Amino acid sequence: MKQELSLHTVDPNNAGKLVLAEELIEPLSKQIEIIVPFEPERSSYPEYFREFLHNHLVRYRKHNVLVLPGGTTLAGDLELDFDAEWIAAKRLAGLACDGDLTISGDLFNRNLSFGPLFFVRGDLRVHNLIKAGAPMMVLGNVHASGIVIGEYNDGVLRIAGNLETQAYFLFDHDGYVRNKVEGASFSSDDDDGRWREILVDDVFENDREDAPDVNRLWKLSRCGMTVLCGEGQ
Repeated sequence: MKQELSLHTVDPNNAGKLVLAEELIEPLSKQIEIIVPFEPERSSYPEYFREFLHNHLVRYRKHNVLVLPGGTTLAGDLELDFDAEWIAAKRLAGLACDGDLTISGDLFNRNLSFGPLFFVRGDLRVHNLIKAGAPMMVLGNVHASGIVIGEYNDGVLRIAGNLETQAYFLFDHDGYVRNKVEGASFSSDDDDGRWREILVDDVFENDREDAPDVNRLWKLSRCGMTVLCGEGQ
């Protein structure tokens, strides 16, 4: 699939510094407390973020996390899986950016069961965001010029600001956007059985399949093609 997509993955290790995971538990938790207020009337709870951050950093407490300075730009696609070369080479537990982060290509995590932590204190700019089992947290806004997908029931997606995207899909996935979603938004819980009315035919493996294929959705969006039709637009 990676070859079909002609991905241009980047190694961000030279852009930041390594910090022991257990040393980040307190400072990153404090950033969450500052940026995500406890406002039950707005369904705003710091624990939505802090719980998964804490569990991951404790589990991998003796591993390093790559910390990037705010304002970093990564020119290419960023793979966020434990077997990605830049992560496996240093046995990293994840990546954290102390401010805004721009990824000129796609951010993707394809292991359905788990993945490294992805934490951005500021805004994230990216083309497509395709995630599975990795915990991803952005305390600012997410500006995705393509699509955003959360797949399967492991891992979480947490956005404390707004999400701006062409289309936002949750396929049995735990996704939370504290503010507004600017773009089409779909969940398998709400739209199961209606995907043929919402999505173009090319995202289905065959005429008998009514559930979309995530890799096909990703490939179409990466090529600049629309994935929505009919009621989806």
